Amino acid sequence: MRKLINKLLIKFGLLITKAPAVLADKELTTSDSLPAELTEKVKMTASTSTPDNELFKIFSADTNVHKWHHYFDLYSRHFERFRDRPIRMLEIGVFRGGSLRMWKEYFHPDSTIVGIDVDQSCAAHEIADRNVFVRIGSQADPNFLSEVTGEFGPFDIILDDGSHKTHHQIISFGALFKTALKDGGCYMVEDVHTNYWIKHVDSPETFIELAKQMVDMLHEPYFDRKETQFRHQHSEALSELEVTYLSANLSGITFHDSIVVFDKEQRFLPKSELR
Repeated sequence: MRKLINKLLIKFGLLITKAPAVLADKELTTSDSLPAELTEKVKMTASTSTPDNELFKIFSADTNVHKWHHYFDLYSRHFERFRDRPIRMLEIGVFRGGSLRMWKEYFHPDSTIVGIDVDQSCAAHEIADRNVFVRIGSQADPNFLSEVTGEFGPFDIILDDGSHKTHHQIISFGALFKTALKDGGCYMVEDVHTNYWIKHVDSPETFIELAKQMVDMLHEPYFDRKETQFRHQHSEALSELEVTYLSANLSGITFHDSIVVFDKEQRFLPKSELR
């Protein structure tokens, strides 16, 4: 019974679990394998420049948008490849509507931009005649997410800029990556620095910790195997292998300051070749 109650409390963000040690101690734990010169404390200074790209110019021309400056180069790096055609984008978190307009201006004019939020007032930011839509519901409700996917998806890009609660980030990824994101699509979770702020940690493990586990899943085909099992035309080469869905459909994970990016692409068995 207690486990059931805890699950319900976590679902609704009412249970604050024990935070990771890095939060409690404000002290990084580093491996002894790292040389001391890489872990010694150095000064980090304030930036004196602003991003120099098209998206930042769009951002600067509008209001009611809150973004960290260092995100804009990352957006350009991961989203530029989607700009040459109409796409479907889902943004979790509408706030004051500015980012929906920013994405509409940045991507192909025939793109569909969908925002979701729990705040009823966010519905006012819909611009239906420009294919900018808003739906009201929780990112922690798989049924709601399924309804949005059925109406507008699947999506080329999913951007989680929602509550920043760790259990919300985890539930949304679990509900959306497989069914709501197209093959070749991009799933970005931003503001993951909140995983290091105690008030946002409301799950037994943070989204960052889950993403670290997925690095291992990315390499699952190699577990307890040898190179010849992947070598082209070798007698020991495998023709198939049973792995997790994520291992078979996650082509890469990129970690940045406050952002984790997941690229979805159907994978095949890795192949080596000796010439």
